[in-house]
Amino acid sequence: MVDLHLHSSFSHDSSEAQENYIKCALTLGENVLGFSEHYDYDAFLEGDNLPLADCKAYRQNINLLQEKYPQITLLYGIELGYSKAAESEYKELLAEYPFDYAICSVHSLPEYGDFYHGRAFEGREVKEAYTDYFNAVLESVKSNLDFQIVGHIGYCERYCKLPNSKIYYKDYAEIIDGILKEIIARDKCLEINTSTGGKGGFLPETKIIERYLQLGGYAFSFASDAHSADKYLRGNAEVRDFLKSRGITKMRYYKNKKPIEYKI
Repeated sequence: MVDLHLHSSFSHDSSEAQENYIKCALTLGENVLGFSEHYDYDAFLEGDNLPLADCKAYRQNINLLQEKYPQITLLYGIELGYSKAAESEYKELLAEYPFDYAICSVHSLPEYGDFYHGRAFEGREVKEAYTDYFNAVLESVKSNLDFQIVGHIGYCERYCKLPNSKIYYKDYAEIIDGILKEIIARDKCLEINTSTGGKGGFLPETKIIERYLQLGGYAFSFASDAHSADKYLRGNAEVRDFLKSRGITKMRYYKNKKPIEYKI
């Protein structure tokens, strides 16, 4: 399985060396892996003092590691923290650097910041906060940014400590259908992310994945969302088994922004 969502010391929230992921991959017999370092200009605009990835140094390191490990294909990806206000910055970034792919993710709401901080849930009903989140995801998918993958739908659930925090498709069916239809119409890839904050399952939840299939979606990427090498490929067997039980035998990665399918 190709893990396309890996963070290293080029991301603000990881101290892991990229080389350690490569060593893990080679030990497991994998021959492709993708880094997707954080570029959270949305957080910068919201006042969070988070350093942005040094994309030049990141690219140089990938090139050096590719020379050192020619037996594995290293992919140069980026994860964008979407907000409407950050779009122009992201367009410039994507035009400047030759990323193999970009993951478009919603981590925050402009008036509350990252869901990680919990402010989006203070004094509010869970459904209100989650509806705001899904509206932001819909806006991100409709944007004209040159991204390939829609990241971890349901991210808000990771950090919600209120009762009844589980996301169920039926509770947000109309807006989720809107998101999924846009993904399909724009030929984007739906990420299955196994980092759920200890709540089990996947992001998005299985009923959302099944609805995507019902609507005609078929393009999936795998994401451990690892921030340390010991989390590389976590949950990949469960994802493989789930997809195969639904008749899906291929997943996708990207090289030079072109989709490449592989058997799972």
